[in-house]
Amino acid sequence: MRRTHPKTSTKRRDHDRAVSDVLAFILVFAIILSSVALLSMTGFQAMEDYQEGEQLQNAERAMDALAVNFNDVIRYDGIEQRYGELSLREGTVSTGDTGTKLNINVSGDPIENTSNEFAGYGSGATVDLGEFTYTTPDGNRITYEGGGLVRGDESESWSTVLKRPQLRCGDDVAIISLVRISADDRSIQSGGGLGLTMSVEDRSSKVYPNKEKVSVAVSDTTPTYEDAWDETLEDSKWNTGTCDFGGSGSSGRVVVTIVDVDLEY
Repeated sequence: MRRTHPKTSTKRRDHDRAVSDVLAFILVFAIILSSVALLSMTGFQAMEDYQEGEQLQNAERAMDALAVNFNDVIRYDGIEQRYGELSLREGTVSTGDTGTKLNINVSGDPIENTSNEFAGYGSGATVDLGEFTYTTPDGNRITYEGGGLVRGDESESWSTVLKRPQLRCGDDVAIISLVRISADDRSIQSGGGLGLTMSVEDRSSKVYPNKEKVSVAVSDTTPTYEDAWDETLEDSKWNTGTCDFGGSGSSGRVVVTIVDVDLEY
């Protein structure tokens, strides 16, 4: 007589296999979803960082082009006005007559004591450069300072030079050419373009022959762009802001030019 065995164990194995397949599918699906979510988060963050970096580089290039255009008022006596445009892209432009203050001394004498040409630019040897700043939406600042460009942020904890102002120290001549902004205190934020007109209000220049040295120093106790100016005044032959024409016993010619401008937009 033929005996038959129950199929209970076979059914149980099939059931266990089905449950395992479902669990495996759920686990794989969860891993895929987690990976997609993680990649999406990191991808969006990377894209956002890239866009911010591109915006900052574009802002630097735009301000550099504007500075080159505006600096014609220093290079050429006959130019009284310059116009340029800046794409704000939700950034902010601010101007004012208060900014970094520089002390200029020729052989130890403040420039005001030796000539009346610079009587209207500040107190004693101090020249206030004023303010023209573009601030990006994420808080980076690009500022036109005396004809140069510096970059920092809203924390004011650091700054760096993007374009050096016209401070030259040679073996027998030192040239200091600065733009001083005396614009009204105002600011504007926009997503579009902004036209800016720089107009010369006053222009003063003097040559000092046979001088032992000339020095330029930031007079502010806590300047906004201290690092940038330290970098500028330590560059080339300026010895922490002093041009001594090669050392003791040497002399040279000092040329100081300050152009006072208004900025309208």
